[in-house]
This record gives sequence, structure tokens and C-alpha cells, in this order.
Amino acid sequence: MKKSLLAVLVCGHVFGLCGQTDTSKINPLDDDTYLHPVDGITPYTFHRGEWFYAQSLQTLPGPGWAFVGVTDRLTVQLDFTPLVGGLFFKPHYPIPSLSARYKIATQKQLLPTISVEGQFFHLWDTLSRFDVKEHTLYQNGSYFHLKTAWGYRWGPLCVNGAVGVDYMSEMWWAQGDTMTARLVPNLNPNFSLSVGWRKRPWISYHVALSYGATLTYFENVPRKIQLNYGMRIAPFYQNKWRFLRNMRIELVAINAWFPDIGQYASIPLPIYPLFYWQWERRKK
Repeated sequence: MKKSLLAVLVCGHVFGLCGQTDTSKINPLDDDTYLHPVDGITPYTFHRGEWFYAQSLQTLPGPGWAFVGVTDRLTVQLDFTPLVGGLFFKPHYPIPSLSARYKIATQKQLLPTISVEGQFFHLWDTLSRFDVKEHTLYQNGSYFHLKTAWGYRWGPLCVNGAVGVDYMSEMWWAQGDTMTARLVPNLNPNFSLSVGWRKRPWISYHVALSYGATLTYFENVPRKIQLNYGMRIAPFYQNKWRFLRNMRIELVAINAWFPDIGQYASIPLPIYPLFYWQWERRKK
């Protein structure tokens, strides 16, 4: 994996040099709208017509997910993973999933940017989500979360926080055929605190601490404690081809504690890759 990541970075530098002859065709990431850097949560929304597509290695060969700016204040998520993946599990229906974020206020003096975010999905049957040290997490029924997020940005420094609740109809851990922990109550709090540093046009740095459900890594698990840190890079941001110019890579270290089963899972170095593309209509 390290060799493949090094190859990506080297290729990015080479392709970037190829595109430097036309300086009007650049797309740096220091002014990108970030929604969930390293699984933190920000209060920001896309401009109308802006969109984002992410592809995780975990979902391959299936599709990933997208965010679309419906208006300058409203951004919705199109989660292709459950919509397509649900066809391969009993009862072979697409799993309905909807996420939306609405911006209430924009930063002005002491007033931070503020937004509310909600997500809903429904599992038609019991589904195994992922494994942690021979423990498998199972979920069934409906899930939702509701969060209020706030954020400040002072030049390259970004500070964000969020507080909310999440609900899952049924959720439990099992080791083989033996249930090891049933996660009750069904309604649980969650919070997030994250910091970012965005000084360069091709790289940004991030740290995120969260409790409860998150969106991207070990997603939708209550009472989980997660500390992530890493970076986002735009290796092709000066390339003449838009497909490469709008490509980004998030490299993240993931540290997650699961008190209900007394287990810990970690990728301690920021090497786990998430590939995504971010297109903004207003950028030339």
C-alpha cells in the first residue's frame, strides 16, 4: 500500500507539471468546501451546482457516495453504496438512505457558521456492518441522526464542533453465534471536535475527535470514541484535465475504541486512502 501511495504522489507531481503551462486552469484545495474532513463534521454547505464524489476502498467493487449543492444553503447526500448494495442482500431491495445539511448562519465577527444536519436510512433485514477483533456489528431497522454544527475559520486555521443524537432500531455485537453486547438504549448522544490547517494550495492537515456515530469510518456506531488525524492532498490541482485537476486524496489515521466490547481498532499512521473528486461550478 505504501508503494502504491508513493506512486500516486509521484504521478501527481509529474501530471501537475504538465498542466502548469495554463495557469488559469488550476483548482487548489485551500478554498474547497469541506464537509467531513478525516470524519469530523463542519457546518459548511456547497454552492448551488457544486458536487463531490467519494470512493472508499471498503465499498469496492461497489460505488461510493456523493454530495450535491441544491442551493447555497442546502447540501444533500446521494449514498450509492446502500442503494446499489442493498440489491445483493435479502430481501434484495435498495436500502433507502438520505442525508441533508442546511446552513443557518454564516460566520460574522463572533457569530460562527452554523448548520443542522440529518440522516436517515432503513435496513429491510439484519445486516452485518463490519468486524472488530472477531466481533461483528449487526444492525436492523431504521437509523437517524440529527446534529447541530458550528465552525470558525481564521485564515488557514479552521475549528469545528458538533453535538447531536442518533437512533438505531436494533444493534448488537456478536462473536460467532454468540451475542457479546446489545447496544441499548437506542437513542444516544454524539459530538465532534475538529481542527484543520489549510495554508497550501495542494495539502491540508486535520485532526478530529468524536464520540458516537460518524459518517465515513466505522460509521453510525453509538458510544464509539474515535480519534483521526491526517491530510488531504490535491496532487493534480494544476493539471489541464479537469478529471485530474479536481481529484483529491484523503490520507487518514484511524483510532477507534468500542467500550461495549472492550476492543480497539487502529491504523496509527495516516496512510489509509479515500479518493474523491470535488467539482465547483463557480471555479474557472
